[in-house]
Order: sequence, then structure tokens, then C-alpha cells
Amino acid sequence: MTTGRQQVPGSRDVAVAINDALSVGGDLTVQVGRNSSFTVTANQTQTVEKNLTVKANKQLRIIAADSLELVCGDASIVMKKDGSIQIRGKDISIAGSGKIDVKASGDVVIKGSKVSQN
Repeated sequence: MTTGRQQVPGSRDVAVAINDALSVGGDLTVQVGRNSSFTVTANQTQTVEKNLTVKANKQLRIIAADSLELVCGDASIVMKKDGSIQIRGKDISIAGSGKIDVKASGDVVIKGSKVSQN
């Protein structure tokens, strides 16, 4: 087992013909000086036992070709490629510090056991 730091003075290219596994008993830190790209030709699953934070100091963009689904317990938001968006949950609140505009090119239907207006 090699301990310490290995320094490569130029570029490094590693090709693994079949499988590759990395096991780290402690922390793992990766620093990239410029851009990073990661391509998976089939499926990818990421499991985090506690918390996961994604931070973009400028813009975060998630692109899905067919649908995007956010799920937390019994609540979900589903966006489909046809432009439809479904928001599901027990209690849903919409609050804005400014005005809230609702526009539709078709009918707007509001259903509830009691519908209040101001």
C-alpha cells in the first residue's frame, strides 16, 4: 500500500478495461482547477446516507429529456416534456413578497370544499 501523495508532473490518462472500484475509509476530496465532465452511458445511482448539498455560485440547471420528478415523502413535483407540471401534496401554499400572476390560455378551474376570496 502506498501512503502519502503521488504527484504527476504532466497529464494522466487511466483506462480500465472492465470494472473499477475505489474504497476510501475516511474522507474523499477532489479538486479540479478548471472544468469537469462526467459521462455515464447507462444508469447512475447516488446514495447519501445523511445530507447532500449541491451549490452553484451562479446558475444550477437540471435538464431531463422526458421528465423531472422531485419527491419528498408524500409530496412531489413532476415536470414532463410535453410542458405539463403536476404538484401534489397534503397542504400546498403559494406565497409571494410581490404580486402573483396566474395566466392561462384555457380555463382556470378551482375546486375545493370551500373556496374563499379575500
